[in-house]
Amino acid sequence: MEAEKTIKLEISEEAKDYILDKIDAITVESVSMASCCGYSNEPLVFEYKPSAPENYEEVIADGIKVYVFRDGAVVHPDGARICLADNNSPYKCLNIEGLRFRDFF
Repeated sequence: MEAEKTIKLEISEEAKDYILDKIDAITVESVSMASCCGYSNEPLVFEYKPSAPENYEEVIADGIKVYVFRDGAVVHPDGARICLADNNSPYKCLNIEGLRFRDFF
């Protein structure tokens, strides 16, 4: 039986400050998106704890609990990084780089 790999994950200082001002845990969900090119499962970061944590891998990154949806997660060999999105908006949101979800369509 192969040992389960832990996701290597880091959080930028700006994102860490933003998260800790709101909550002590975040969740990376696989969200189905449709476009003119078809369907894909995109990783989105939400500021809540999942209702069914058994479906998620729990990672502690910089003192913050991060729940990553298990089904289909593919992480870059160098790991993933959560940061604030550069969206030119007065509203801040979190972004994840280096993690994708396999498409099952």
